[in-house]
Amino acid sequence: MIYRGLAFFCMWILTTQPLLAESHLTEINVDESFAAAVKLIEQKQYVDAVSVFKILAEQEVPEAQYNLSLLFFNGLGTPKNFRQALIWSWKAHLNEHETARTQVNNILDMITPDLQNAVAEDLILEFTDVAKSGNSEAALKLGITYTELLVEPDYPTAYVWLSIAQAYGVEEASGLLMSTTDELTVEEVIIKQDEASTLFDEINK
Repeated sequence: MIYRGLAFFCMWILTTQPLLAESHLTEINVDESFAAAVKLIEQKQYVDAVSVFKILAEQEVPEAQYNLSLLFFNGLGTPKNFRQALIWSWKAHLNEHETARTQVNNILDMITPDLQNAVAEDLILEFTDVAKSGNSEAALKLGITYTELLVEPDYPTAYVWLSIAQAYGVEEASGLLMSTTDELTVEEVIIKQDEASTLFDEINK
């Protein structure tokens, strides 16, 4: 049974394809590095595969983030670590990996609400630093994390960041902002609109 599970996992991870984008290319070649990592998986050199996928994951390559999550979740190339598995699967989800949300849900089924909140709060701190530098995508990621990853969604704060993302012209923010508005009172909306305007002005001084 263990062998079957491992074989299935290897087949699953090998079927993913590298996502190439100009913004992901820095000092490394994403295509070649991803292919090298897949080859390492095929050769069962999991420790080295983790190292390569981590470099790519930190470059915001969603396929690498997803595969790194699978390695942490299955304890291949690194001891099992549900915290790290959730971090990387959530980042892959935010970067629009098609099946990362399923991986997120699988992890959430196995962890405590306290760990779920701890991961969400760590990611919120990370995204906030980036968003305050004027990064529109980070503002969107904050809005989604506040509403979808925290055990108890924080709709008021999500409204602020989604408003900022929408102000930058991020199309996805508009629908999410409407859904978030439905969870707030008119009084709350008015307060958060003022907060969003103040914060937006501070970021764009």
